[in-house]
Amino acid sequence: MPSIYRLAGVSATALFLIAIFFFTNPVDVEYQWHRFSPTTKNQTSPDGNPAIAGGMPLRIMFIGASVTRGEVSAGDQGYRKQLREKLTSLGNPVNCVGFNRFGDFPDNDLEGYGAKRIRHLHEHAKQAVPYLQPNLILVQVGTSDCFQKDDTVNIFTRMREFVDYMLEASPRATVIMSTLVTTPNQEFEPCMKSANAQIRQVAADLIREGKPVAIAEMHYDQGLPSRPRPEDIGNDQIHPTNEGYFMMGDIFMEKIREVEQRGLLKYPVKNGIPEDGEQGREVEDQLKEKAEKEHPLDM
Repeated sequence: MPSIYRLAGVSATALFLIAIFFFTNPVDVEYQWHRFSPTTKNQTSPDGNPAIAGGMPLRIMFIGASVTRGEVSAGDQGYRKQLREKLTSLGNPVNCVGFNRFGDFPDNDLEGYGAKRIRHLHEHAKQAVPYLQPNLILVQVGTSDCFQKDDTVNIFTRMREFVDYMLEASPRATVIMSTLVTTPNQEFEPCMKSANAQIRQVAADLIREGKPVAIAEMHYDQGLPSRPRPEDIGNDQIHPTNEGYFMMGDIFMEKIREVEQRGLLKYPVKNGIPEDGEQGREVEDQLKEKAEKEHPLDM
């Protein structure tokens, strides 16, 4: 009999420890199912290229200023339409999310606001990110900090706080940070290069700390091919030409493959937002209304 009591005691202890594990470490059943499901793991596009992370739904937030918006490009599409079409052609459901809509294409939601600086985008993120819960955030901001001469020596601090916040507010998110493209305006090009050095350092620090972050290098001065050069920037000396935007889209695509290979991507949280951005925007509209009431912008 004592051995039976001992066995019962061990079993009870084991069950208690298992319960503690599951309550403190929730199992993402959907993620594990998709991860090992052969129907998604081996999904490929018609041309034979594999889908991202076995066809994982990508809830993408493009966040930044006018370059993120694609201003001055054909249809104000920038790199967003191109990138979305590449991902959907691979078989990934894509929903671009944000409380702003811009550009001549479906699912053109984003957090893109012309002439805004890092500090402004941080405030927009505080309103949008907790409600929309993107699992992939593409950041392209800092040009306005240079052209508006906004405390440019401290871009590092503002960018670090900005990215830290988004990772905290959307725990399933992977952030791809982008350096700034060149400008033919020699008054501001030194600032663009200085900002890029600070952005690279933020990314390097976060990666070293094990955060789900990557850096998309957009400036040609790093010696990498197919980066926008001065001739790929439009007459306003800020926004890329159509060809320049296409280069940016290709670079972001490379980085999405990189974070996939690093195992950083996670399934988006279920909060009612459709996997496909063309299925409707009712939930996103409701979340925007709620966010604007509960968290008005402080700028």
